Amino acid sequence: MVLHHKRQADNMCQQQSTTSKLRNKGVAVLGVLAIVGVTGMLAYQLVSLQSVSIAHVKLTKNYDQLLAYASGLEELFSARLLQDWYEADDRPYDNYEEDWATADIEFEISENEDSEFNIRVFDLQSQFNANGLNDPDSLIAGSAFSNLCSKMRLPYETAPKIQDWIDDNESIQPSGGEDFEYSRYDPPFRTPNQLVADLSEFDYFLALNDEESQFLGEHVVVLPTNQLIVNINTVSEPVLEALLASVDVQENVRSIVSDDRDYTDVEELIADYPYMEALRPNLAISSNFFRLEATVYIPNIGRIDFTSEFFRHPEDGEVTVYKRDFGKRHEWEEELEY
Repeated sequence: MVLHHKRQADNMCQQQSTTSKLRNKGVAVLGVLAIVGVTGMLAYQLVSLQSVSIAHVKLTKNYDQLLAYASGLEELFSARLLQDWYEADDRPYDNYEEDWATADIEFEISENEDSEFNIRVFDLQSQFNANGLNDPDSLIAGSAFSNLCSKMRLPYETAPKIQDWIDDNESIQPSGGEDFEYSRYDPPFRTPNQLVADLSEFDYFLALNDEESQFLGEHVVVLPTNQLIVNINTVSEPVLEALLASVDVQENVRSIVSDDRDYTDVEELIADYPYMEALRPNLAISSNFFRLEATVYIPNIGRIDFTSEFFRHPEDGEVTVYKRDFGKRHEWEEELEY
């Protein structure tokens, strides 16, 4: 009897041992599966991060390459301006018939035949320098700017508000605005009463539509100087008429701006058009400020649009890039495929 019970006890122990071993094996299998699952997820994350890193490096490399091409175009334009300065003895004037104004590029920017580029250049002294409103010695800047805004049919408050924004006093022009008015805006701000760096500053207080903003951009610039001097060989018709109207001269200047202009001195211009005598302090035959607009497109690399503004020192011809903008997309007659 005792032997029988002992056998039963042994059998039960064997069964429990077997069950325990099976349970341990199940736990081990689950543990292995869990480790494999976690390892798989980690591997997937590493592969994904690596793919993102590779894509980021590729984008960075491509953008750096496009920046190099942009820098090359800047150097090309700087060289043209410097060469033009060296040739001033033969051609002391600046107009759009000179080499610096050409849109031709003499070198290939990429071995890829489908690469495309476009450039255009501007003489910034063909436009009205709004920072001239901060010149306390100018007798015509304010009235000339008002005439120009009126001619462009901008809202009547455009000129006085811009004048108050730039001039170095707290006197409020009729329909203008100074700190007292703008302190009530949300958020409030103050007028800088100094030279403006970009036309976009005017968006703080002007609500111009796209067409009005385009008109303003075509005829108004903000140069890093408070001098109001235009190049008579490139100045636009609206700007010249606005300047003349500020000195009570009402003349149709189309005969001046429609011809190829290559005046070698202001005296020559005044001899042909005596009424220009009143603008003598504001006239020049050459320019110091220029703008380059360019687009570079290379298949499988990308596209970059940039705008650079240059100052050419009149004494030694040294050319400096004083402003760059990579945020404006340029439009061309034959739009680049991208």
